Formats: sequence, structure tokens, C-alpha cells
Amino acid sequence: MAASNHWTERSTVGLVSGGHFLSHFYIIVFPPLFPLLRAEFDVSTAALGLIVSIISLGMLLQIPVGELVDRIGAKWILVAGIATTSIGVMVAGLANTYLVLVAGAAISGIGQASFHPANYPLLEAVSDDDRLGKNFSIHTFGGYVGFAAAPVIVGFLALTAGWRSALLLVGAVGVGYAVLTAVLLEPVYQANLDGTDDEAETASTSSLSALLQPTILIMAVFFIVFTMAEKGIQTFTPLLVIDGFGLSETVGNTTLSVFFAVASVTVLLGGVLADRYDPRAIIAGATTIAAGTMFVAVVDVVPIGALAAIVTFAVAGGAFGLVFASRDRLVSTYAAEGSTGRSFGFVFTASSLGSLSTPLLLGAAIDLSSTILAFALIAGCFLLSGLVVLLIGERSSAFLTGVASRGD
Repeated sequence: MAASNHWTERSTVGLVSGGHFLSHFYIIVFPPLFPLLRAEFDVSTAALGLIVSIISLGMLLQIPVGELVDRIGAKWILVAGIATTSIGVMVAGLANTYLVLVAGAAISGIGQASFHPANYPLLEAVSDDDRLGKNFSIHTFGGYVGFAAAPVIVGFLALTAGWRSALLLVGAVGVGYAVLTAVLLEPVYQANLDGTDDEAETASTSSLSALLQPTILIMAVFFIVFTMAEKGIQTFTPLLVIDGFGLSETVGNTTLSVFFAVASVTVLLGGVLADRYDPRAIIAGATTIAAGTMFVAVVDVVPIGALAAIVTFAVAGGAFGLVFASRDRLVSTYAAEGSTGRSFGFVFTASSLGSLSTPLLLGAAIDLSSTILAFALIAGCFLLSGLVVLLIGERSSAFLTGVASRGD
């Protein structure tokens, strides 16, 4: 690879991964504030879950955003998304009523719709095939560092300066990053689109047939179920630790941060594995471990003190992180030519259905029963997601034969 191309790859992966850090940071910016928001606005757990669901509602726009990416390029859509998401968080920081808080979450969710449909085409455009899994894993690593950082940073800022100041400050950082991305990011996916002059091919890949392939549909179902488990952990881990285990708020936020910190490390290992081994086997094995660990936590196999809670979620987070590069590699492999943005927009829209429904459903389960029941359901979702991906058949095996031959 030429030096200029090498620099383009590194700068693109770095900027896109930084944007993904902010995307995930903002997705989880509200749950660490739930105890404060519950006291401030006197609302139920289900109402707090609605805030997270509203963000997911905006992500239902990922299919049209993906279509736009495949027509005009990804750079400016990503820049607009970073800015919009950040501004939404700042609006929430100005809230003096619950409805304004929800409005800020809605604006932030609209901005979130741009990240996945724009990020993956940018990464694919600068990646050789034998580095695609690794670059996907670096991108995911950035996102899960965002998940790990948010509870600690937002929790600290809220305790020292108040929750409103915390949201305003972290939102302002995102606006600055949008400006940086506008200046430094090269329009590499636009260059790829400009290089294809077959209008008939472009028209054909814009049709629903590009999205309704059996493998893409299977992956969409996987995204829904896997995201339900992920969203449950994001949203309710602090409450499980506080209400279910009888531990402190600090332990609750630390447990959630450890889950994502460990996941952010194993994400990188998952990228290496995805370039060498069967993505289906990696996903099935990792989700089984995550499900088993969650079951151990909620059925009182061992006493759950502070250390046990942190260790349990660390193990689950490690297994969780192995999934992502394999997941993304499967979607990239089966996306129709010229439809990378649409395909990722489609599966992440499916993911948004899980994100949208889970906080409300699990919040209601907690209000009616307990956090223990909610996390038993989360474990079941992990297990089911691993079974779903095994429905992908022999074409995946053929792809893997090619991967193995490239690795030899």
C-alpha cells in the first residue's frame, strides 16, 4: 500500500472510530444519571427507560440515511450526525421538565442514525480485504471505550457540577469534534461512488432485493435479539447492582464501566479472529458464554458482593466483545455491490427495534417484578442470538475457505 493510501486508511479509521466513541458515549449518557433524574422529575423506571428508547427511535432512520450515503457519500452525513447528536445532549442539559429531556433525547437519536450507515462504507473504502475485520474491530473498540467511559465521566461530572452541567459539557465536546471531522476526513466513499459509472447497477442495488437476501434478513434478526441483550445491560446494570444486589450506586456505575472496558479490549481480539475463523462459530460461542455468565449472576449460584458483581460482568463483557467484528464481517460479505450503506443501515435499523423496545419492556418487568427477572431475560436474548446466526448456511463456509487461504 502506498504511503499516501496508508495515511488515508489510518486517518479515516482514526476519525471514524473517534466519532463512534462519541456515538456510544451519547447513547449511554443518560443511564448513569437515572437516580438523579428520577429524583429531579419524579418519574417511574419505565419513564426513564423511555428516554433511552426515544434515542433508539431516531435510529429507525438508518435505512434512508444509508440510501443517501450510497448516493452522495458518507463524510458530510457523518459530520451532520455528530453535530446533531451532540446538540441533542446539550438540549437535554437545559431541560427543566421531563418533556424537554425527552425532546433532547429525540434530537440526539436523529443524529445517531448517521453513524453506522456512514462509518462502515468509509472503513470498507480504505481497507484491504485482509485488514477489514481488524479495522472494523478498531471502530467497534472506539465505540465500546465510549460505553466504558460514559458512566464514570458523566457520573463524576454530575456529582461535582450537577447533571445539567455534565450534559452541556459533554455535548459541547461533540460539536467541536464535528468541526474537526469536517476539516480532516477525506471523502473516500464518495470517491468510490464517483468511480462507478454504471447507473443500471446503482439502480438495481437501490432496490429492496439488495436488502431482502436471506442472509441479510437472518443478520437483521440477529441484530434485534443481540441488541435487546446489549441494551438491557446498558440501561439497567446500575439498577441491578443497587436494587438486586443491594450495593452502592458507585459499584453499579463501576460494574457497567468494567463490562464495556473489558469488551472494548476483546473487540480487538475479535477482529483478529474474524479474519481467520468462522464468524458464526465465534458469535455462537461468545453469546453462549455471555448468557451463562448472566444466568450465574441472577440465580444466586455465588453470593454477589461488589467484587463478584464486577468480575461477573467483566467475564460477560469479554465474551460480548468478541462478537462484533464477526457480525460486521458477515454483513459486509453479504451486502450487494454498491449497497454497503443500505445494508448496514438495514441491519442497524433492525437493531434499533431492539433498542427501542427493550428499555420499556425491561423497565416494566422491573416495576412489576424485579431486576433479577430482567437480567434472566437478557441472558435468554444472548443465547437466542447465537442460535439465530447459526441459520446462515454453506455460503458462509465458502467465504471462510477464502479467508483461511488468505491467512496461509
